[in-house]
Amino acid sequence: MWNRKIASLALVPGLALTMSACGGAPSKDDLVERIQKQDVQPGAAACIADELLDSDLSDEQLSAIADDDESGLSDEEFGEAQEVLGKAAGSCATS
Repeated sequence: MWNRKIASLALVPGLALTMSACGGAPSKDDLVERIQKQDVQPGAAACIADELLDSDLSDEQLSAIADDDESGLSDEEFGEAQEVLGKAAGSCATS
């Protein structure tokens, strides 16, 4: 689901966050590494990771994004995470 949200933004083409988290929030380095594997420039990848980690998203929300698995989130948590991710991708694609 996350992949479709980001792809629909057409701001950061091909961005797919599909990594496993081992408890707690994913690290910035882990997020950047995964984002860069989707052909996102290093600066944009770092920016997106910073935006996500600096947000008010919970560890569970961040892990859901990283794992591309929102099944454990409520509709409210999913919507909030989707909004933050969209803003981060848009902000970082234009900076």
